[in-house]
Amino acid sequence: MKRQLLLICTAMMILGSFAQVFKKNPSYTAKTDIGVTHRATITPTDDQIWWGYFYESDFDIYDEAIGVGSKNPFLAAIAIPANHDLLGSATIKAVRIYLADGIPSTISDLRVWISKTLPSSIDAADYVQTVSDSYTVGANDIELTTPYVVNNESFYIGYYINCSASYPIRCGGNDQKDAFWLYAPGRVNWTDLAGQGFGKLAFQIMAEGATIPENSAMVANDNIGNVYGPINNKANAKISITNNGRNALSSIDYTITTDDQITDEYHADLTSPITFGESATITVSIPTEEAQSIKAKTFTVTKTNGETNESSNNKAQFTLYSLSEIIDRNVVVEEYTGTGCGWCPRGLIGMEKLRNTFGDRFVGIGIHRYNSNDPMYISSYAPVSFSGAPSCRIDRGEETDPYYGSDDDICNDFRVEMAVPGLGSVEVNGMFDEEFKKVNATANAKTLFDGTYSLEFALVADGLKGTGTAWNQSNYYYQYSASQLPEDLRDFASGGKYGKSSITGWTFNDVAIASSYVGGSNKVEKQTLTAGESADFSYTLTLPTKTTLKNALQNDQIYVIAILVDSNGNIVNAAKKKVEEYTPSAIQTINKDTNATEKARYTLDGHEISAPQHGINIVKMSDGTVRKVTVK
Repeated sequence: MKRQLLLICTAMMILGSFAQVFKKNPSYTAKTDIGVTHRATITPTDDQIWWGYFYESDFDIYDEAIGVGSKNPFLAAIAIPANHDLLGSATIKAVRIYLADGIPSTISDLRVWISKTLPSSIDAADYVQTVSDSYTVGANDIELTTPYVVNNESFYIGYYINCSASYPIRCGGNDQKDAFWLYAPGRVNWTDLAGQGFGKLAFQIMAEGATIPENSAMVANDNIGNVYGPINNKANAKISITNNGRNALSSIDYTITTDDQITDEYHADLTSPITFGESATITVSIPTEEAQSIKAKTFTVTKTNGETNESSNNKAQFTLYSLSEIIDRNVVVEEYTGTGCGWCPRGLIGMEKLRNTFGDRFVGIGIHRYNSNDPMYISSYAPVSFSGAPSCRIDRGEETDPYYGSDDDICNDFRVEMAVPGLGSVEVNGMFDEEFKKVNATANAKTLFDGTYSLEFALVADGLKGTGTAWNQSNYYYQYSASQLPEDLRDFASGGKYGKSSITGWTFNDVAIASSYVGGSNKVEKQTLTAGESADFSYTLTLPTKTTLKNALQNDQIYVIAILVDSNGNIVNAAKKKVEEYTPSAIQTINKDTNATEKARYTLDGHEISAPQHGINIVKMSDGTVRKVTVK
């Protein structure tokens, strides 16, 4: 089955979330319209090579054809940066397009194109060459009528295809920056699909006069991102390396630059050699600082196989977090969903899989906002944006599919995020009031770094089920046979347990029912925290009053969530706990005046506080009595 990640309930986008479109100078040379050529198998001469981000061995890792689920024209391409190690002084003589089984006979229009900018249509490209008949499954070699001189400039090269197939674009291997750009006019804007789990575009170019050094290791990801490790120790960083040298790459030497100071060289042997043109992700060891800090650094590959690295693209930037304490992190998954979304059953299954796999480390929040007649619809929640349903954000990172994630399994994305240490910790408690109309929530937070932090509270409910059509979950998978779907989605297929267009009796979990957001702003006051010192937060959450939802709530299946957020909007850590029933314990509410004075003040969960805090405070008096005080 082709990837259903491409099928989401929205009129805006089809492929889910995208990286920002890579922008180029809008000026370009006049388009060259060449006309018609035919497919031929092209053997390179001694001064020519077939090159690409993609090689046929990538099909052994992953082989798929993707699309938008219906007939649509596409422009697919790879991007070549300026001053490329191999291609900077080369001339492009031909291209190779790989077509999947069943595609050749459906093609009505196939064209090769080259452009210095991403074209808004095939007619806007600098160079366009039409290809007719003789399409075949596998490699299709097309010689360029007018060879393209690279001249050390950046450019895009690829093909335009219009056919009746729903999934015409073949891809394979692992993701790599610039290795798969895709545009579906009228459906999806140009985007680099690196990070979306689709691998590389099955496409190559034949270059004449390419410079092939003996030893050349190009760093494919010029920004590694954040790297974490304990102080005065080591941290691991993942680096994507492409071998542009004739010799198989078996080892590298590298340096780390901090504040213009360069370390001695470090050495790393590769588990498996990287052959010419191939790429691999390797793990290297990075020394951490002696004291807790956040520092910008530069990674540089200085040698390959013990010889000077001949690549000019040999650097990557990263930020090193040297931490005095490694704190486990609970991971927040906020899902956009709704009963009216027919593709959302896979989101329900994806969230259930995360619950079952990761237990308490999973902090799931189902945001029912797709359709307003959903009985679980929530109007007040954090302003987390989504382009369509079902989709989710893990710790408010990139938007992704709640079932497939960025590859084939959302659990893989979760594991990556869970491995990142927390830069702080948070504990949470919640207690119903006497009338079960509100929840008094309290949280205690501690951070590793000074700063201003926000604390967001939310309530989620499990076991929600109701009667009436408003509770029915829409299901588009009933149109598929069980054999077309993954095993855990087959109940939604034709003939399955839930194989109808509208599912009755589904039990919903992790449903957001309240939050500390009112009118788009968080009503819990921000606090400036000092590293290593704890701080208390509190807020009173109001339970739903709408009858259809209120009647479905079960008090023993309501949970309070606390999300600690830094000044940049990044989630530091989170906690979840079942809401407790109201238990006054030994609390005495004293209304008459006495001469007793206040000796100590506590939150409901027993944390001593120095001043009154919003919500319920427990006050110990000098005469030994205890009072419950509501602070507004």
